[in-house]
Amino acid sequence: GISNRAGAAIVSAALQDVGIISESNVLNVVDRNKILRGRTKARTTLLSQVIKDYDHDQFGLYFDGRKDRTLSMEDNRRKVIIEEHISLVKEPGSEYIGHVSVNFGRAQIIGNNIYSFCYALTMT
Repeated sequence: GISNRAGAAIVSAALQDVGIISESNVLNVVDRNKILRGRTKARTTLLSQVIKDYDHDQFGLYFDGRKDRTLSMEDNRRKVIIEEHISLVKEPGSEYIGHVSVNFGRAQIIGNNIYSFCYALTMT
């Protein structure tokens, strides 16, 4: 794509070539803010149309992990455990499903925990 400023220059030049804009008539000059507003409106319209036409039987599952230091008590002593917390989000609509905590960050363990969580969700 091109920048808003370049888009405004192209549109204004085209309008000047056609004769809509002249030295005496500058009412239809397009600036970069008008281009920005038009692009924002077009994106919003397209996004709402896509969500409306979307087959709601299909969805995407997205996850993001973060390692947290968690305090735990073992034998009357405080111990710091590093746990990985994984948030699960369903798209479209950014619907929060839940989170999974794992002690080890191996991909297979994380995948199995996410699978078990989703399986338990469908069984309830």
